[in-house]
Parts: sequence; C-alpha cells; structure tokens
Amino acid sequence: MPSKKLSQQQKQISKLQPEIDTFINVNQQSLAELLTFIDFVDEKLTIGFVEINFAKDRDALIEILKHHPQCQEIQFAVCNFSSPDLRFIRDAIAEELAKIRIDQNKKLVLIIIGLEHSIGMYGEYPPVLQDLNFVRDAFTTSVPHPILLFLPDYALTRLAKYAPDFWAWKAGIFQFKTAESTKDYAINTALQSERILGSLEVAEKQERIDLLQRLLMEYSPYNHQGKLEENLPTRTNILNQLGVAYHSLGEVKKAEDSLQEALRLTKDDENLAQIKASVLHELGILFANLGEIEQAIAYYQQSLEITQRIGDVQGKAATLHQLAVIYANTGEVEQAITYYQQSLEITQRIGDVKGKAATLHSLAIIYANSGEVEQAITYYQQSLEINERIGNLQGKAATLHQLAVIYANTGEVEQAITYYQQSLEITQRIGDVQTKAVTLHNLANIYANTGEVDQAIAYYQQSLEIKERIGDVKGKAATLHQLAIIYTNTGEVDQAIAYYQQSLEIKERIGDVKGKAATLAMLGQLLALQGDFNTSLNYLQQSLDILQRLQSPNAEKVREAIAEVQQLAAE
Repeated sequence: MPSKKLSQQQKQISKLQPEIDTFINVNQQSLAELLTFIDFVDEKLTIGFVEINFAKDRDALIEILKHHPQCQEIQFAVCNFSSPDLRFIRDAIAEELAKIRIDQNKKLVLIIIGLEHSIGMYGEYPPVLQDLNFVRDAFTTSVPHPILLFLPDYALTRLAKYAPDFWAWKAGIFQFKTAESTKDYAINTALQSERILGSLEVAEKQERIDLLQRLLMEYSPYNHQGKLEENLPTRTNILNQLGVAYHSLGEVKKAEDSLQEALRLTKDDENLAQIKASVLHELGILFANLGEIEQAIAYYQQSLEITQRIGDVQGKAATLHQLAVIYANTGEVEQAITYYQQSLEITQRIGDVKGKAATLHSLAIIYANSGEVEQAITYYQQSLEINERIGNLQGKAATLHQLAVIYANTGEVEQAITYYQQSLEITQRIGDVQTKAVTLHNLANIYANTGEVDQAIAYYQQSLEIKERIGDVKGKAATLHQLAIIYTNTGEVDQAIAYYQQSLEIKERIGDVKGKAATLAMLGQLLALQGDFNTSLNYLQQSLDILQRLQSPNAEKVREAIAEVQQLAAE
C-alpha cells in the first residue's frame, strides 16, 4: 500500500514538474523567505499569509513545500474551504484538525486554501470575515498550530480591511509572482476560448469565473510602483467577461457589479469606446432579463450611439438586434421589425452571414407569433439555408427547433417531433447541451398536450437535469413551472404547488419578473382551489402589479381571476 501511495505522489509531482520549475525560477527569493518562516516558526498559533493569485501556481507551491529538503521535519495538512457559504472558519479548521493523524515527530503546519470564495470580490463585511475578526482570540486555544493562508491579492486586501484584528496577528506576508505560462493558460481558457459559455457545465463556468477573477489581479491598473494604464483595456475586458459569466449562472448582483465596475473604468476614454459599448450592451441584456425595460433600452441606446460614432457596424447590428428583441417581447411588433430590418441591412452589407442568419431567425419568430406562419417559415428556411452553407450547426439546430415550434402550434405534431428530433441529434453531436435542454423541454410540451403524461415528465426531467448541471437557473425555473402544470392537470395539487414554489424562488432570486408574474398567477389560482383565499389574492395581486408595470396583455386575465377569487371568498 505505501509503495502505491508513493507512486501516486510521484505521478503528481511529475505532472506538475514543468509548472514547478517555471514557478521556482520567478519566485526564488519569496520561496526562500517562506521556507525560513516555516523552519523557525514555533509549534503554536502563528499566522502567515501567502499571496498567490492562481490555483495552478498555488498547487505547484504546495507540492514544492511538501517535498522540499528543508521541510522533511514538517507535516503539512491542506484544508480546502472553497464553499462560498462558509461562515465559521475556526469551527471548520477544528473539524479538519480532528480528522488529521498528527505525526508526533514532526511539526504540523496547516495550509488553508479556498477562502477567497467566501470572502468574495464585492460587498461590505463578508460574513466569513466578520466572524473571523470576532473569534480571533479563540484561535490560540482551538488551533494551536502554525497556519499558512493562501489567498489571491484581492482576498487579502478585503481580509485586511474587514478583519483588521485577525490581520494584525500576521507574522509574515509572502508574495509570489504569477508564472507567464499560468497567465497564458488563464487567458486562453477564460478570455480567448471559443467554447460557448451557455453549454459549459457549472463546474466549468465556475472555473472560468475563478480564472477571470485571478486574471483581474494580474491586470490591475495599479502596482506597488504606481499606475499602469496599459493594463486598463484588458482589465475592463476581464470585468465585462466576468459579468457575462456571472449572468450565465443567474448571479445577477455579481454580474451587475462586474459590469458597472467595467463601465466606471471606461469613463470618457475614447480609446476604450469599443469595450464601453460592449459593456453597455451586456448591461442592456441584464436589465432586459430583469424586466427593467426602460433601463435596458437606455443602455442599448448608449451602446448604439458609441458604435455609430466609432464605426463599429458589427456592434451596431448586434445592439439593434437586441433592441428589436425588447420591442418584440413588449408587443411593439412594428418597432421590433424596424430594428431587425436595420440590423439585417448591416449584416448583409458587411457580409456577416452568421449575423444575417440570426436576424432572419428572429424575424421569423415575430411573424410566427403574429400568426403569419408562411412568412415565418420563409424566413426560417432562409436562415436554415445560410447555416447549412456555412456549417453553423448550432444555428441550424436552433432553426430546426423553431420550425418544430411552428408545426407544434399549428397542430402538425408528427412534423414538429421530426424537426425536434433532428435538432436534438445535432445538439447531442456538437455538445450544445443548452439547446438540447430546451428541445427536450419542448418535446415534453408536445407529449403533455397530447396526453402522454409519463413521456412528458420523462423529457422534462431530462431537461431539468441538464439545466441543473449547466447552471441554467432561468431554464430550470421554466421546466419546474411546466412540471407544476402537469401535476395540476392530473389533480396532484400539492405536488404542483411544490414545483411552483421552487420555480418562484428561482425567479425571485434571479430577477425574472415576467416569469415570476406567471408563476404567482398560477399559484394564486391553485391556492384559491384549496380555500386559502388570503394568500391566493396576495399572489394574484403581486402578479397583476408586475404585469401592469410591464404593460402585458395578460394583466386583464389576472384581474378577472382576482374578481373570481374575491367572489368565492365572499360566499
């Protein structure tokens, strides 16, 4: 058994050896200082902070320490506290200590990693640091060992600010530079990757966010000598990408914080005009999803003004497209078509065939929703032809999906299923799990509408599993909503209410006000059937308030439902 363990260690060292060699070359002085600290520190609570920005370099450093000739008399125990919900560090350390088989012939040194996740980048007084500051004195008895806290520099800065009493106990700070190979890896993975964010699983999205956060430190506009303006464009771009990544996980507040910080950095710098337009565009998408339509339009208009001024026609076309989406969703069809046509004219002029296909696709949706089915099919077919010609399989799958929607809505169920299955086959082949989840959801709708309840539930559950895996919280809420409808129709009211409540919780958390209104309305009607008229009317009124604010035509239906419930309550 020991030889097998040694073999695994050797494999780990061999795997990390290139990173270790590179890391040592740029950090010889810092490593020497850290080794001296570890050697001379007493076997009691002593706190050292290791500033290191990337997990890759952190892991390399830990391997160096574990196998360094100067550390033969040291027993290192690594405690990984990477939960973003961690609050009580001392309790977590004490729990880990109880699991460690301490070698009495060696000095135990605890290495703490992962705290940056609970410390966070934004907001005041993180709970984990409030508690750390409060229980500082208790560490001396409950953790009688030297501690090395490995943290990126932003987390160290926040720790010093929000846990000053604990910070005052530091016995050493050791700053390590990032190896260029590590930085290149992060840039390729997080900034220059061609992998579609929406189809990444949650763990991969979290890794991208983690790399972006750490890259942010490397491209800070300040260093110890002064301002580094040349890093500003890259830093702003990283913040923009962070915002997009957070939004993909439904972390709206973090997304907005990142995008607003990016916007602040651009100021009125004309050299940053293009990235500013992109940030404003992303803020427009964020606020549109929150139902803050006027704010979304304001951001899109600012983005549009910049793209027009600097001649960024592709960016202009993208923003016109998003403005069209807003007006289509609010029922202003003519305005939506105008914007789509303007976007289409640009994509045709500059030869952006992929963008042209996307706009034709969106125009088709408008005509389909307006009941002009033949015109919609014409646009879908044009979009499909372009996507097939340029090999855009993702676009092809999306258009086949929408053609299926049309045929489902016109009652041609077999044709709809055929198109859905074709779309599903492509998404499975190219790994587009996001579109696959939507297609499974819609196939479930078809089977639900044709009374094949078991088949519908099976497809909904498959869709739900994918959405949970990739962190598509908005999509998850939609599928929970549909499952609730099924159980409502089969008379399983308690199960239906449970699914609606789960859906509602998500929609409230991510700010999906339009979806929230729909779920509140359904819950209100179900609760009325159970005789809970007060809660029913409360939910229905909340739904009505939202729909009136959104100027939705569904407001009248909810108003009628309120009147019916009031009449039932009075009887």
